[in-house]
Amino acid sequence: MIDLTGQRYGRLVVIKEVERKGYTRRWLCRCDCGNERVVAMSNLRVGHTKSCGCYQREKSFAANTDDLTGKVFGRLTVVKQSETKPYKSRHVFWVCQCECGNTTIADGVHLKEGAIKSCGCLLKDSGYELQEYNEMNLRIEGVFVPALTKKLQKNNTSGVKGVSRVRRKSGYAYVAYICLKGKNYYLGTFPTIEQAAAARKRAEEKYHLPYLDMLEEKKTPSS
Repeated sequence: MIDLTGQRYGRLVVIKEVERKGYTRRWLCRCDCGNERVVAMSNLRVGHTKSCGCYQREKSFAANTDDLTGKVFGRLTVVKQSETKPYKSRHVFWVCQCECGNTTIADGVHLKEGAIKSCGCLLKDSGYELQEYNEMNLRIEGVFVPALTKKLQKNNTSGVKGVSRVRRKSGYAYVAYICLKGKNYYLGTFPTIEQAAAARKRAEEKYHLPYLDMLEEKKTPSS
């Protein structure tokens, strides 16, 4: 059994194990600030808890006492301290001017930690850039090529991509199909899953493989 007595985790030094809470092992710890706190063993070992709470209070205090006026965080320039708060918090909030022209109110702690870098336009721009990259590099003749190799859907009942199991009076049968450019193409109904899987495989080689090859050729720089 693991003994954490005497070990240090951040500002906490483990004193002794205390009564479990359900199946959770818990330990009494002394913080560098002098306070004691009972912490779950898992929170100590993965680093979720590193103090009695004083570290977070110190970060909040630092954020609340620092004057951020004029400082730049990503795309945001701090204009002044906000008189209002978008949600209930002890933190100080700041009015910021974004490079895109918008004004936003941001939490001082989040600004200093780098959690907020724009009014939201940075995430939007990243999404547009990704979409543009996909359209330019991953779509060929209207086909988004990575979708051709996507994993088996969770609602698939046969265990084979592009094959559905259907009930018949005589038992089960297996329907093979393939999708291309948003349309499903029927490949046949078969008595065994092996036959349906083989039909699907032949269709992939005929309809999907050319697009996969073209994408590989597009990725390979010409000499």
